[in-house]
Amino acid sequence: MKKQLITLAAMAFTLVGGPAAAADWSTMTGGLDFSGEITGVIAVVGVLAGFYVVRKGGRLLLSMIK
Repeated sequence: MKKQLITLAAMAFTLVGGPAAAADWSTMTGGLDFSGEITGVIAVVGVLAGFYVVRKGGRLLLSMIK
C-alpha cells in the first residue's frame, strides 16, 4: 500500500510539475553574462597545460642527457 501511495504521489507531482519545469526562464537568465568567467577558466587551463608541457619536455631533455 505504501509503495502504491508513493507511486501515485510521484505521478501527481510529475503531472503538476511538468508544465512548470518546461517554463521559459529566458527573461530571468537573459541578463547573466559569464563571458569574463569563461575567459578566466580558459586562462587557468592554459597555464596548467603550459606548465605540464614544459615539465614533460624538461623531463624528456634530462632523460636524453643521462
